[in-house]
Amino acid sequence: MLLALAGSSMLAACQPTLNAPFPAADGAMDAEDLRLDHGYALLLDLLADESKVADILAIKSPSEPTAVLLRDISAAAKAGEAGLRPLLSGPPAISTETTGLPIIETDARNRIANRETVALLLAGGDSFERRILLTQDKACGYLAALAASLATADPESDRRERLEALSSTFDRLAARVRDRLEVSPVGPPAA
Repeated sequence: MLLALAGSSMLAACQPTLNAPFPAADGAMDAEDLRLDHGYALLLDLLADESKVADILAIKSPSEPTAVLLRDISAAAKAGEAGLRPLLSGPPAISTETTGLPIIETDARNRIANRETVALLLAGGDSFERRILLTQDKACGYLAALAASLATADPESDRRERLEALSSTFDRLAARVRDRLEVSPVGPPAA
């Protein structure tokens, strides 16, 4: 019983905070409201990063299923960015010039990215494959959640539809990454 209450409490604390678009008092978006702008800037930055993930195949050689997955992630990110950009002129128009993140958060993210890049470049064999899959699990999951949050918040229906499709695409890619990460049972194969 105590475990069920603790689990229920944890799930309640992790509920999404958005459940409707961002309207102003009159039902229209305020031109000074940058929440969508910042969200789209983050999403487009991540799509740009993910569109390059297959570039590592020029210097690293994971198994063919992982290489195919990395190419699929890159292609989905490129298509996602190309599909969203024309829709950003509005209404409401979206500016993607700044993410709105504090400088400390930006610096921390850059440090993490640099560490991961160095670790990937230095890793070989199974270690490289595990590392690249772990980074892609995080990236695809974050991309799917960010697109879903923007789809909830954006009052414009064409962008919402595009974002929902993007979220579904990256949810499926994240599931494929997790499938590649599944650990085989330890011990000799069953007879």
